[in-house]
Amino acid sequence: MKKTITIKDFFDKILIIFLLIQPIFDLKIFYNSISTLIRVIIIFAVFFYYFFSSKNNKKYYLLIYPCLIGIYFIFHHFNALHFKSLVPGNFNYSLLKESLYFVKMLSPFLLIYSLYKADFEYKTIINIIKYLVLIFSIVIVVSNIFCFSYGSYSDEIIKANFFEWFNPNTTYSYQDLASKGLFEFGNQIAAVLIMFLPFIIHNSIKNHKILDWIILSFNLLALILLCTKVSVLGVFVVFVYTLFSFGFIAFIRKKYFKLVKQYIPIACIFLVYCVLLPFNPMFSRVAEREALSENTSLQIEYDVIANEQISNSVDEDAINSLTEIGNSSQDLQTLHNEMSETEKDINYKLQYIENNYENKKLHKQFLFENYPYKYDLDFWYNFLQNDITLTTDYRYIETSMVKRVIEINNCKLDKWFGITNTRLQNLFNVERDFVVQYYALGIIGVILIFAPYFVLICVFLLRTFKNKFNNLNIINLLAAITILFMFGVSYFTGNLFNSLSFTIYFSLLFIFFSLFIEHK
Repeated sequence: MKKTITIKDFFDKILIIFLLIQPIFDLKIFYNSISTLIRVIIIFAVFFYYFFSSKNNKKYYLLIYPCLIGIYFIFHHFNALHFKSLVPGNFNYSLLKESLYFVKMLSPFLLIYSLYKADFEYKTIINIIKYLVLIFSIVIVVSNIFCFSYGSYSDEIIKANFFEWFNPNTTYSYQDLASKGLFEFGNQIAAVLIMFLPFIIHNSIKNHKILDWIILSFNLLALILLCTKVSVLGVFVVFVYTLFSFGFIAFIRKKYFKLVKQYIPIACIFLVYCVLLPFNPMFSRVAEREALSENTSLQIEYDVIANEQISNSVDEDAINSLTEIGNSSQDLQTLHNEMSETEKDINYKLQYIENNYENKKLHKQFLFENYPYKYDLDFWYNFLQNDITLTTDYRYIETSMVKRVIEINNCKLDKWFGITNTRLQNLFNVERDFVVQYYALGIIGVILIFAPYFVLICVFLLRTFKNKFNNLNIINLLAAITILFMFGVSYFTGNLFNSLSFTIYFSLLFIFFSLFIEHK
């Protein structure tokens, strides 16, 4: 007898297909505002079905949260209207773009609700994760081998593949070798692969099938090829807390480890990873930055003194050139007095900035595009007094610019309602989650945006303690630890929670909280 497909079955399949095609949206060629809008529309459409088809009367309590967001947004918007800066246009605030940003930030919670209502089995979720990992990994590995991958630290095609790492005479830098496949952001892909790694490890040990070990091997190889700190060093963190999780569950269940055949392959894979680790270009990047700081410090001190002398001589030349206008020493004295101290100060700072930013290795994009120095000479003059370790630290530069803009605006409400994400992105995106949201949304905004994540974790922990760990299994324990780990990763690397390319995958972990069946 042919099974009748219900509306719920249809939306369940739509949700699964939507999750499986996510790597397509993350490809560089398709990564744009239109693909983001498509993602949001699908998430909202699926959510509305599950929400209104549910017969649970308590569901309307969930509307309290979007109402709070709406009330906050009104204050957030009106605070934005009174923003002032030294830059013409005040970084171009847009109500439409700001609204879409809030819609994007709410989408993961709607997806979590939809996944919960879809009531997928563990097997369905883990198969989705395996498929996603395999697609991401194969694209990265194949594109690296045949050298058509984009660089993890640039948008340029890599110049050599993985095998060049082992050439002691190589002339290629880490920028030429680190690869992110055909995807837009290597940092986000690295976070996704690290996030799914503990579940791939568990699934490999549980099933001990060749296909699962192959997926795990590709997962680790892709992380190695990405050559970011998250992808390379994060593997160690994941192995440690995965091992801890196995041990903890064994302890509370009074089961003990036995050296069985399914643990041997993972030990071999990890051993190979450790052997490859010293050759990873990520370490040459760290060494290069340290060498840059040491080798240029003395030269910079000399250049600063030389440039100050040049700047002073230019000022004198400008004054002396005025003698052509007058025919007497009295005329020269008069013209000299007319040049105010303020004008000389501006001229000096202007020339100092132009003569020293290259010596301090300050990227000109910050100086000429993001926060043009001609509008705030005092800030950039003072900033260039810093050591090169700070003038080359992008995160320090980003936060310094944002703090200066907030200082100029001088509005106490910015602390609570932020200066808007639109303005912040037009200035520069601070590469540190929680910090970027704090500047964009203020304290109230950060609490509202991140509260649901922490509420779900707290509910899970409370239920776990209340049930005396009877609901705890290796899967939801790994999910809880991984979620906390990803919060830490997002703080140190940034660009995760502002992007659906990460939060859609992140939403899958919360579904494991509802899986209380022991998976052996």
